Amino acid sequence: MNSFLRQLFITGGAAVFLAACNRDSLPTAEEQLVGRWEWVESSIVSDPALTPAVTGHRVRIEFDRRGRARFFEDGTLRGAAAYSVRRAARSNAKNKYRHVIIYRGYQSSQYYLVSGNRLYLQDANGKLSNHQYIRVANSTTPVAANAQ
Repeated sequence: MNSFLRQLFITGGAAVFLAACNRDSLPTAEEQLVGRWEWVESSIVSDPALTPAVTGHRVRIEFDRRGRARFFEDGTLRGAAAYSVRRAARSNAKNKYRHVIIYRGYQSSQYYLVSGNRLYLQDANGKLSNHQYIRVANSTTPVAANAQ
């Protein structure tokens, strides 16, 4: 009887461990987007990079779980929009798709990638402009344990 309980305990512990390692426990790309993001730099292929030090402005974006984005400049709310996230097909890349943010009420959208505590945005209007943000420390969105 004692070995039966021990075997049951080991099997149950292994099942709990495997369930905890399930990919469903990792945040989705949409969940990773939620939070406060502070602007680091923007670049266009032919121009020098713009940074808060160069422009003299601090820019922050907040994405919430209800699909609202708020845009701040120097701590002042400058705009807000409802947003949704979609997957867009890629033509010739290893990854068959990438995520796109669609802002309702605006003519533009942006491709995005969250990697660790970094948010990379690329305008989807054909211009080669890239923007980089860093997650603000007091943001409540969990980041996957293996992200840097």
